[in-house]
Amino acid sequence: DLIANPFNEMAQALEDRIDRDARFASEVSHELRSPLMTIAATVEVLENTRDELPDRAQTALTLLAADVDRLQQLVEDLLEISRFDVGAIKLHLEDVRAAEMVIQAVRFLGGGGVPVRFEPEIGEIIVRVDKRRFGRVIANLLDNADRYAGGATAITIERIDDRLRVSVEDRGNGVPFEERDIIFDRFSRGAEGGNRSNDSGVGLGLALVDEHVRLHGGRVWVDDRFDGEIGARFVVELPIVEQPVDTISEAIAESVPITPG
Repeated sequence: DLIANPFNEMAQALEDRIDRDARFASEVSHELRSPLMTIAATVEVLENTRDELPDRAQTALTLLAADVDRLQQLVEDLLEISRFDVGAIKLHLEDVRAAEMVIQAVRFLGGGGVPVRFEPEIGEIIVRVDKRRFGRVIANLLDNADRYAGGATAITIERIDDRLRVSVEDRGNGVPFEERDIIFDRFSRGAEGGNRSNDSGVGLGLALVDEHVRLHGGRVWVDDRFDGEIGARFVVELPIVEQPVDTISEAIAESVPITPG
């Protein structure tokens, strides 16, 4: 008891601290949502009259719109993190063709120049995912490549035994071996002097990727590029569904370049 009681008290104090932090993040995010919506609506009105504004005002409007988008995304990220911490995440799972989902996510994000590579038989592989959150995983990985590595160079989909792997490669400086585990921690910004430490983001994008993937029974990690060139390869691995349900869309987006093999 002399050991157990202090340990239990410490564990309870830690749990209470996590709950308080989660509630704080949630409450702050909700409080920020309303004024941000007002600002966003004002920006939209100004965008409709952009051509009538002086050049300096147009430049200021562009910067304002970008900052509003960034703040709105930050608020959503904080809300999502707080949901993870209090166990309030509810997945709406569907059986989907993995290649189709990746292609649609890339198209939606305007990444039509990023080739999606897979063997023909991969197109029939099914995964069970929450489509919104799986799309967010792809979005965050592409955003990560854009922010820190000059953009994604390719997305590769492959099967390894009973698992599906989706790899996003970039043309950046790569991720040092000693940072490959902590890069998925919340608020991780990387080593001083690197692209990450100079960015204005708060370091939640990859943490959310990790949380979402683990909720789906998968894992995510970062490695070197397949071709040995300088850059990073972020890999998402998910379990394959062998007996899917019958509600799978047939359409595959044609506007995104697909490179079999």
